[in-house]
Amino acid sequence: GAHTPRLGVTLRRCAALALALAAAVLVVALEGCAGEARPGRQARELRQAQLVEAGSARPVRLPDAWEASAPNRAGAVRYRLALPDAALRSPQSALFVPRVGNLFRIEINGQALLSVGAPPPPGSGRALPDFSQAPVLLPLPRALLGRSANSVEIEVIGEPRRDAGLSAVWVGPLDEIEPLHTELTNRQVRGTWVLSAAAAVMGSLALLLAWRVRRTGYAYFGVASLLWAWRLSGMQLSTGDAWTPYGTVLFDASYAWFVALMALYALDAVGRDSDRARRWLAAWALLALLISIGGWVLNAPLLRTLVQGGTLATAAWLTAVLLATAWRERTLSALLLSAVAAVSVVLGTRDFWVLRVLYDYGELTWARYIILLLLAVLAWLLVDEFERSGTALRGLNRELQDRVAQKERELQAAFQATREREREQAVLAERDRILREMHDGLGGRLVAALALTSQVSRQSAAPQGGAARQVDEPLRDLKLTLEDCLVELRLALDSLEHDRRPLIEALAELRFRVEPSLRASGVRLVWQVADAASTVELPAADTLHVLRIVREALTNVLKHAHASVVWLRLESRANGALSLAVVDNGVQQPDLESPATLPLFVPQSMLRGGRGLANMQRRAQALSAELTSGPQDEGWGITLLLPPRA
Repeated sequence: GAHTPRLGVTLRRCAALALALAAAVLVVALEGCAGEARPGRQARELRQAQLVEAGSARPVRLPDAWEASAPNRAGAVRYRLALPDAALRSPQSALFVPRVGNLFRIEINGQALLSVGAPPPPGSGRALPDFSQAPVLLPLPRALLGRSANSVEIEVIGEPRRDAGLSAVWVGPLDEIEPLHTELTNRQVRGTWVLSAAAAVMGSLALLLAWRVRRTGYAYFGVASLLWAWRLSGMQLSTGDAWTPYGTVLFDASYAWFVALMALYALDAVGRDSDRARRWLAAWALLALLISIGGWVLNAPLLRTLVQGGTLATAAWLTAVLLATAWRERTLSALLLSAVAAVSVVLGTRDFWVLRVLYDYGELTWARYIILLLLAVLAWLLVDEFERSGTALRGLNRELQDRVAQKERELQAAFQATREREREQAVLAERDRILREMHDGLGGRLVAALALTSQVSRQSAAPQGGAARQVDEPLRDLKLTLEDCLVELRLALDSLEHDRRPLIEALAELRFRVEPSLRASGVRLVWQVADAASTVELPAADTLHVLRIVREALTNVLKHAHASVVWLRLESRANGALSLAVVDNGVQQPDLESPATLPLFVPQSMLRGGRGLANMQRRAQALSAELTSGPQDEGWGITLLLPPRA
């Protein structure tokens, strides 16, 4: 969690340190390889010798690689070297041979000093042991040295295809020669074992990582590292059993296989791996094996050179691909791998020139150290991938947290919606109960009272008589009042409905209920509804406000207008607004100083500021509507302008 970024930075620093150390070790090793010959004043390098073979002697220049000078030579030859007197003046002189083999014996002035290895019994079919990888330091006894004309003979026993030969020989004081031997031993023997062990460990870890994360790129690297570890360790094996024909062929082809596998890893790391590249690299690996087999069968060093050259060309192609990818994508993995590939090409070119063109038997391969950079780069890329994976994981955790929070908010909203629905259902249930109670209780009693007034009115009606008229007048008013109460009750009941309903339907019900009262007062109601407004629906509460406004306007007409006609108009405007107007033709002159200015009916509420118009204004505000009143063509009108609604 919180320590992951800090761990990623620490691992990155460790990987950077490993990369820097690997580069430093490589530079030191290469500098050592380039400048190893720095002896003192008396030490001498011997490059001229007499080669004694089949009873005859001829001059030869050292180093002498049998693969180049005599590919078919088998058996023993002698190299006779004259020792300079100036190199033997110290109290203790020594002989230093960087490389000699496969087997060898050393004599000084005809006296045997050293014998390394023994040939297998004749007819055993076993290969010669090979001790050519270990440098030789031989102190020269003073008793065996003459005043001058001293010589040393080195008998070399080798066989074809086994890289036999003799390097240049150093002679001089022991204190000058011994550092050369120590330095070469560290690089060629101990350093090789360290490189082999590092490659084996890293290869095993890479294979384990490939198995755990299911990445073929790590598998390529793991197999290549183990192959390189086997190749390096094979250079140090001296037993003949390790160098059967099969082992020699595999050793020759392993360099090409290593480069092909590392190429597959590098292409996978930069995202350039493809079936075509895999097919070409597999084809080259197979071809390298066939050429190596041909080189063994035909004993043709040129075929071994061809394998080395093809491998170098493969590394150069890989370098070009990685450089192009690094230039295009600017990724860390492409930059590091292209740099390592370029260094590999440089070192491989040097090795190819020195070992396959010049056949310098005493030189070492520099390309063996490239495994250090490869291991360091792998460590760096692993740390980088770990950090990127950690970053992606943290981002995923944040995304999951956001999703969980979003789901919590959605659940909370759903819970609130459910509670609102439950509350609405409870309200609706209560409304239904009130509707039933008002309909069955108060409504029924109002209807019954209205029926009684009608019955009393009929029974008390008389053709003439003042008493009858005195009774009929209050009964008629009571009947109108009860009818108004019943209309108001029905409006209230309609407002308790929770469903949306067309406004024209509510107005039609209001017309049905108030038209008898209008007709009884001598007022004719003219219904004018546009077709475009017939589909407008409003919530029940809004519908009640509209009906109350219309009801109040009609009541004013009945009470004050003395009108004969009233128009109820409902029409739709161009912008989607709805216009509802109540217009009457009543004529009434108010008690004003200039009555002629108002020839039509003006409601008393407007003149005196009554509550009727104020209530209508409040209901219009609740509807977000605009209420206006004033003279029109037919008379006086109240207009309600409802805004557009979805």
